[in-house]
Amino acid sequence: MTITTRLKDFFNKYADQLFILAIISFSFFWKLPYLGVRDLCLDEPFTLYHSQKSVKEIVSLCTKEPNPPLFMVLVHFWSKLVGFSEESLRILPLFISSLTAGVLYITGKRFFSFWAGLLAAGLFMFSKYFFYFSGELRMYGLMCLCTSGGLFFFLKSAEEGKPRDFWFLLLCNVALIYSHYFGWFVIMIEGLSALFYLKNKVIFKRFIWVLLGTAFSFVPLLVVFIEQFFVRSTDGTWVEPPPAGQFKIQVHAFLNSGMVFRLMEFFVPIGLALALIFSQLFKTPKKYIIVFIWWLIPLGLMYQVSSEIPMFIDRYALYCSIGLYVFIGAFIERFAHFKWLQAIATLLLLAHMIDSFSMEKEYCRREIKAAVEEVKTLENEGSIIILYPVWSKLNFSYHYDLEIFKEIDQVTEKLNEAEVFPLYTADQVKSKASEMRKNEIILFNNAGPYDVGYLGMVKGLKSEYREISKKEFPDNLIVSVFRKN
Repeated sequence: MTITTRLKDFFNKYADQLFILAIISFSFFWKLPYLGVRDLCLDEPFTLYHSQKSVKEIVSLCTKEPNPPLFMVLVHFWSKLVGFSEESLRILPLFISSLTAGVLYITGKRFFSFWAGLLAAGLFMFSKYFFYFSGELRMYGLMCLCTSGGLFFFLKSAEEGKPRDFWFLLLCNVALIYSHYFGWFVIMIEGLSALFYLKNKVIFKRFIWVLLGTAFSFVPLLVVFIEQFFVRSTDGTWVEPPPAGQFKIQVHAFLNSGMVFRLMEFFVPIGLALALIFSQLFKTPKKYIIVFIWWLIPLGLMYQVSSEIPMFIDRYALYCSIGLYVFIGAFIERFAHFKWLQAIATLLLLAHMIDSFSMEKEYCRREIKAAVEEVKTLENEGSIIILYPVWSKLNFSYHYDLEIFKEIDQVTEKLNEAEVFPLYTADQVKSKASEMRKNEIILFNNAGPYDVGYLGMVKGLKSEYREISKKEFPDNLIVSVFRKN
């Protein structure tokens, strides 16, 4: 047997596995060069800082904070392996996101068709949202991987009924709710979907046991979950209620633009007409309905609930797009009827998805590294550095002095030793400047030009100081220098 023949046999035998590997690899390597484009900012330093603690401390922290511990634990071990550079740290969420692309293809192909799998994976890979969040050191990518894994094993369990698949479904569920509390929306949909199998007592009972096992696994975090719910419902959140029409806008955003959505509006009536002609419409298998409600109900609930408890923002709703992408692929497979029409619809949708993809200005987000460098340039023996708001100390210290950032539970003290003070009011700032006998104040504002507290601080400082320089950085960063009159 020649080498050519052996290679041909190998590719024939493992064609599907190689295609999955190609999807995962493409999703990973085409985004890899962009991992260092954005500065580590916003909530990312929070994740990294607390991940330095022991696993026991991380779990303990998550019984008091509104974030489950799983992703932070993964970062704990990953940072020990690769260090603290932005690029190396973000390889973890990028790898997780790339696996999700593979799972979406497997789900689409396994339960619908090759074109359904290709379309689901393609919509995911070329989504502007996922291009951004796949490189963010937060738990949203992990939540999406668990959601896609849960969908796959739910459908596989329902179809084959193998005990092993129910165990994998339980594992995905536990990982999901320990990634983010909004994972409970997915668990709720699993419970609703299980009702489709009431007539199959064995399958239905196993689904119930999976749901009970999921609930039991969550007992350690149940108290904090309930507390967080009541805090959010009574005290509110930083998220604003969504305006009218935001639901449709969010779906458009999942598809990069309204054009892809309008193409779907074009294919829907064609598909339904063909379904009526070929008597398919009222014989739609359960799995199509399941992938439909897998995104529609949680996204709709989040939108409706947000009028009272605001939560309808892109990162929180991101997991809903998993069901949306699979549903679009499944719909095309079900109602396009002809293979050639499925291929045309898939390639046309992906072409518009790619054409509407762009790395817009908001991708780079806050240029916090440049702002911190400006502070370093301005600081001198006669100045003190003030950080506003207080929570910006982690963002600032990561770029100012990584060794300070690594000082667990002593960041504030180490910053103070470097004459950097996180403070909230003008009176606090003036008192500290007087105590330190400094005539110059470098104010690092991480809350934007219209923040009420920042405006109050500036107004208070100007009673005794004059503003001699001010420089703004994208997005919402301001570095100002005040000198005593």
